[in-house]
Amino acid sequence: MKKLLVLAVFIAAFALRGISDVPEKSDAEFIFARVQFNMSYRAMFDYREAPWHHDYPESEDLFLTMVSEVTGIHTNREAYQIVHLDSPDLFKYPFLYFSEPGYMDLTPKEIVNLREYFNRGGFAMFDDFRGRALENLQVMMKKVFPDRDMFRLDRSHPVFHNFYDIDSLEMDPPYMNSDSGKPTFWGMKDDKDRLIFVANADNDFGEFWQWVDEGSLPFQPAALSVRFGVNYLLYAMTH
Repeated sequence: MKKLLVLAVFIAAFALRGISDVPEKSDAEFIFARVQFNMSYRAMFDYREAPWHHDYPESEDLFLTMVSEVTGIHTNREAYQIVHLDSPDLFKYPFLYFSEPGYMDLTPKEIVNLREYFNRGGFAMFDDFRGRALENLQVMMKKVFPDRDMFRLDRSHPVFHNFYDIDSLEMDPPYMNSDSGKPTFWGMKDDKDRLIFVANADNDFGEFWQWVDEGSLPFQPAALSVRFGVNYLLYAMTH
């Protein structure tokens, strides 16, 4: 009888844990907001899946799990949301994720919305693009802020030292294409010298996170991408 009682308590404990491990999205302090934006006509010919949608939702799953595990931020693996760039809902989220900005073709309303978002103190991460896609991102950001320029980040910037101390920006991307170059990191500042976004050029953190989540990549090669992502998020929430 005693053994049966112990077994029952053991099973009940794990059942309760299973329920509490997946809290409601509304309980999360942080929701990962992926942006759906207007795209150029090339997107229809280059991909069967919309580029802004790449690696969804497996990359969110892995990143949110790591944020929950290594920081004091209360979130969970289901705390993600797709938000339209021209929607007023954009302002609910202090951190935005853009996939494949090389295909962005911002509408006038999206330009106004994104400018207002940054002016209110929002932060964005641009990811999953390579080669000349950086030029398109620069053109789009010039439409958002005509008087500002993107600049290349070096490891001295506080965004690389606010949670993890990242001692090198040298890293291998998850894959290489014929138009890929060496990964670099770019940003833009507001009038108060605050970084308003980071762009991971010739890199793809979302792919790292998706492949780890699916079990098709060991965690170690993706660990650095997780550290970068956590630092971006902590910078966004403390600046």
